[in-house]
Amino acid sequence: MLTIDGLVSGIDSESIIKGLLEIQQKQIDLLEGRKNEIAVKQGAFAAIEAQLQTLRSGAGTLARSQNSVFDANLANVSDEVALLATASNNATSGVFQVKINALAQAQQVATQGFADEDAAITQGTLTLQVGNGSAVTLTIDSTNDTIQGLGTAINNSDAGVSASIIQDGSGGGTPFRLLLTSEKTGASQQISITNNLAASGGGATQPVFDTGNPVQAAADASVTLGNGPGAITVFSETNTVNNLINGVTLTLRQADAAKTISVSIEADTDPATTAVSEFVDSFNTLADFISNLSSFNADTEQGGLLLGNRNASSILQSVRSAVLDAVGGLGGDINRLTAIGVSVEDDGTLSFDESKLKDVLSGRDPDIQPDEVKRLFALDGQSTNASVGFIIGSTRTEISQTPYEIDITQAAEQASITATNTLAASTVIDGTNNTFQINIDGADSGSLTLTNGTYTQQELADHVESVLNSASTLPGRNVSVSVQSNQLVITSDAYGSISQVTVGSGSANTALGLSGTENEVGKDVVGTFIVDGVTETATGKGQLLTGDADNDNTADLQVRISLTSADIGPGSEAQLTVTRGVAARLDQVLNNFLDPVTGRLKTISDGFDDRIESLQKSIDHQTAQFDIQREKILKEFIALESAISELNNTSSFLATQLAGI
Repeated sequence: MLTIDGLVSGIDSESIIKGLLEIQQKQIDLLEGRKNEIAVKQGAFAAIEAQLQTLRSGAGTLARSQNSVFDANLANVSDEVALLATASNNATSGVFQVKINALAQAQQVATQGFADEDAAITQGTLTLQVGNGSAVTLTIDSTNDTIQGLGTAINNSDAGVSASIIQDGSGGGTPFRLLLTSEKTGASQQISITNNLAASGGGATQPVFDTGNPVQAAADASVTLGNGPGAITVFSETNTVNNLINGVTLTLRQADAAKTISVSIEADTDPATTAVSEFVDSFNTLADFISNLSSFNADTEQGGLLLGNRNASSILQSVRSAVLDAVGGLGGDINRLTAIGVSVEDDGTLSFDESKLKDVLSGRDPDIQPDEVKRLFALDGQSTNASVGFIIGSTRTEISQTPYEIDITQAAEQASITATNTLAASTVIDGTNNTFQINIDGADSGSLTLTNGTYTQQELADHVESVLNSASTLPGRNVSVSVQSNQLVITSDAYGSISQVTVGSGSANTALGLSGTENEVGKDVVGTFIVDGVTETATGKGQLLTGDADNDNTADLQVRISLTSADIGPGSEAQLTVTRGVAARLDQVLNNFLDPVTGRLKTISDGFDDRIESLQKSIDHQTAQFDIQREKILKEFIALESAISELNNTSSFLATQLAGI
């Protein structure tokens, strides 16, 4: 950039140029200030967005209709040394008496004694099988023909057995024994061993596992519920017992058949209290934040950054209305937050009396039922038919001004096959007819093995069911096996088109009455929603019926239909009243603000971006004009200095000439 110092003329040219351009510079500075102010306001709305996200997270916890914090239960045990208990949300309140008669045990078998860990053993093969699991064959050769080598081979296999070397302290110089332990507990998880290692000789000893005299016998756990004449005793392969008490998991730790242990199930109010408290705190933080940005401080005589901004005040008002307005469809005793101890302070923030909510959830409030509190917060549905249950909805699911009718034309069905042939009254299973293969719900079992023995029809059905439900190749797939008209019936526990039963080949097929061609696929539920006489379409998957996404009222509405074909007739099967509680309603409002594409805050931010971009263009234009004007003035002053310099030179020349004359 050109500069001029005024050395010839003595004029302070830079100061004069700066003064001439000062107005233009002030215009640029003013535009920069306006741009920075808008950017700061945009940042304030970004901070509001973050506060809204936090509030939405807290509301989401309260809005759940499934696994709700308002359904939490607590299990208390009189002797936690002997028993632990956990209660799920669907547990039934009450006090139950149990006795632990025996703990489940894993079978342990051991070899004879050896002189040391590296004692040589004979070579060959050893086949291990635990219960109905897959048989695994190990090869013992020159690389692993020691007691230690055999133990390592077993531990590196997938036989379901762990091996360890123990010292039994016996005399005679052979204290080392190889101990095998089943990785599963339960009477059915016995270790079967086929020992094809060579006979002892040549300095090597054949290890012999004494399965007939186990170190520890495989055993089921035994628990008795109640102490009267009708007490119920159940058995479990593991020390975890599920649903002996509905919704309660018992972990058995110490057996004593003479000791009665008390298990009490009651409502757990802490999760709900914490969630409501955090929600109130999030609301107050947002309210204080927006209020401080939008208010005028009389003491400092300064207004907040967003004073007079209608967007900020509108956001707070919308949130406040969603939280404080009455919930339609609920009774007057439970349709506002005041029913559970949340009230409004003079400054517009909320306060929370935890004791009020705990009284309601514990059943100590005569006017409010504990299960009504969830409806105060969540999107919920009440059905006139116990076999039609509300599951979930979304922000697009509308509340019902009149109950929605649910018309079912096809009940969900399970896949179920009936064996082609009848069963014998008594069936002998041995090594010639003990394998079968089946596909359950899309998973292939591979070859499964029945335990050798003689079975009645019902015993055989029970055994097949046990083998299928414990098969590692069928994770999460369960079946029920029964006998009907002397024929084996295998039914998948799943419903709908994912429910499949396909019989494969196997040596046990004839004994089971199977031809190997039996195949069945379940059916999905089919139905529609009817809103004020207008049909809205729905898609069935298993027992779940879900409203299509473009429905006006029932979009994303999901209900579980546990009706049977016999329950379905002309007209609707149920009416469903859908209500939207405080947290679900707030989530709907916040979604309108926070949607990353169509949300109001996105529109506000885009507006700020447009204004900043427009101002930047003006700044760029003004700056360009400023530079042009400065260069022009600078050139004029340079010309002036040059002219003065020439005049000074001419004056000096004339003065010299005159002096010579």
